[in-house]
Amino acid sequence: MCGIAGIVLRDPSRPSCGAVEQMLAAIRHRGPDGRGVKSLGPCVLGNVRLAIVDLTECGAQPMSNDDGSIWITYNGETYNAAELRGYLEGRGHRFRSATDTEVVLRLYEELGDDFVTKLRGMFAFAIWDDRRNRLLLARDRLGIKPLYIAPIPNGLVFASELRAFAASGLLPAKLDPRAARAFLQLGHIPAPWSALSGVEPLLPGEMAVWQDGGLCRSTYWQLPLSCSGPEPMSRDEAAPAIQAALLDAARLHRLSDVPVAVFLSGGVDSAAVAALMQAGGARDLTALTIGFAEGAERGTFDESESSQRTAEQLGIPHLVLQLSAAETAGSLDQALWAMDQPTMDGLNAYWISRAAAGAGFKVALSGQGGDELFGGYTSLRWFQRFEGAAKNLRYVPVGAGPILFDHSGFPMRWRKLSYLMGAGDPFVAAQLAVRVLFLDSDVGRLMMPSLARDRLSTNTEAAEHIRYWAAQCANCDSLEKIALLDIHAHLQPRLLRDGDAMSMAHGLEVRPLFLDHDVVGRVMWAPPRVRMDHKSLLLAALRGLMPEALRSEIAARPKHTFTFPFSHWISGPWRSEIQNAFDPNRIRAAGIFQPEAVSSLWNQYCRSPEAIGWSRIWTLFVLQRWSEVMGVRP
Repeated sequence: MCGIAGIVLRDPSRPSCGAVEQMLAAIRHRGPDGRGVKSLGPCVLGNVRLAIVDLTECGAQPMSNDDGSIWITYNGETYNAAELRGYLEGRGHRFRSATDTEVVLRLYEELGDDFVTKLRGMFAFAIWDDRRNRLLLARDRLGIKPLYIAPIPNGLVFASELRAFAASGLLPAKLDPRAARAFLQLGHIPAPWSALSGVEPLLPGEMAVWQDGGLCRSTYWQLPLSCSGPEPMSRDEAAPAIQAALLDAARLHRLSDVPVAVFLSGGVDSAAVAALMQAGGARDLTALTIGFAEGAERGTFDESESSQRTAEQLGIPHLVLQLSAAETAGSLDQALWAMDQPTMDGLNAYWISRAAAGAGFKVALSGQGGDELFGGYTSLRWFQRFEGAAKNLRYVPVGAGPILFDHSGFPMRWRKLSYLMGAGDPFVAAQLAVRVLFLDSDVGRLMMPSLARDRLSTNTEAAEHIRYWAAQCANCDSLEKIALLDIHAHLQPRLLRDGDAMSMAHGLEVRPLFLDHDVVGRVMWAPPRVRMDHKSLLLAALRGLMPEALRSEIAARPKHTFTFPFSHWISGPWRSEIQNAFDPNRIRAAGIFQPEAVSSLWNQYCRSPEAIGWSRIWTLFVLQRWSEVMGVRP
């Protein structure tokens, strides 16, 4: 696991090593075990290394083939590297290291661009092919590992994190207004935008080739749809094949030359990962749980007791890492820096990753993706209810919604019902009514006029994002569409991005076992009514892999999301920090928000927290304070 960065230019005489050095310095937290820069004429590749497999200098990057005509800078883990190594050795290749990086490099040398379809893992990499004078970039199928690109007048810049672009000196650290508006409505920044103007993410399952001064992008993998799959099957028919895929993934995910932990809550997903890793042959596995040291946090959010019962029944050593409110308040700026770009989520990943790294771990397994694949979210029923309501209200004049519901004195959850009236697409309307934090009118009031949307525009960034993904599955039934939007509009742009940024800020590699693409393909093959039935398919697939008493117990435990007591902290230990960030002079200096609008909303929240909701205050604070910490301005 590493951080990568590089530049390719039309004019090879222009020096760029210094810029890449600056980029690597900005992301050195991603790779504390090594650093390298290689100038290759028109291309400069850089890498900071977190050594997980083959800890020797043989794994140093950038890495070349035997004659130095092909070079790679690589971030990730290729779990089927041993199998691919055997194939390549049979084809005459001789290896200098035990790394998966060299396997990827030689597989490209053997197969050309089709090689990426043979990789099983999480990855983002760049390959410079001097024979063809071209740069190839690729990102894994589910988007677990990040990769950003930015065209510049004479070439292309790429990196694992946005902060590298700001450090390069090649682009201004300027906030993208479209990204800021999307963030206020969705709580994260989805593709094709990023917080920095001129920078965008390579998409999951996408390759890009820069050659002869031009960039060509192509998709090599798409999420399979069950609506194009086989005849309907029952849960008991689907479970054995899913169990086999999960066990195979667990066997591959144990690959490591350093100790491995598993993030353990009291729920189904993390217990499943722990049991699967045991069944897959993992040894010396340690379970880690965040516990709360005091007060209201212990009663509602602390899962240390239920996770302890899970660990005991599985026979896994268990560490509870205590977190105090004072500790969170003292590390807010560090967490905001770690975000890389604004997100309302991710602090949970930041603190458990910090604790894991502090306990000496470099690798941890997580249950990310379990809710999206197996129907774990309680919001599922709200999507369905709102879609039904929008269908009944579609012939109501569209202007009636704001007139009836969009009033500043109404609670936010009421105001969002305005989306359901006169909706051209009831599914999109329901998605917006559930997902949106601030309404269009709120964004216009809060943001400086220069950043607000053109009043003549009829489409917001949030609506554009939701409509795009809804169109990709237009022929699927409603339940399938909800499941796909949970992946494309929540898991990929928010949870996976946040998980990478927050864990790598501490030099920790997190492996989401459920998102092995073979597992995803097998699960998506099952009909939505079977797959999305509140984890029942996952529990059926776990039969025989964990004690039956534990399987029954975790199925009966109440659903808890991995979240923290933000409402309590905002009104308590964080209050002065937020109050200071909302000082009109600081708001004015940052140039993003209108001071009077922010002060008004903060005062409303202080009077009636439930009417406004902690998430909206937190979203404003994150964007304001992130811009200050990162030095990004409009």
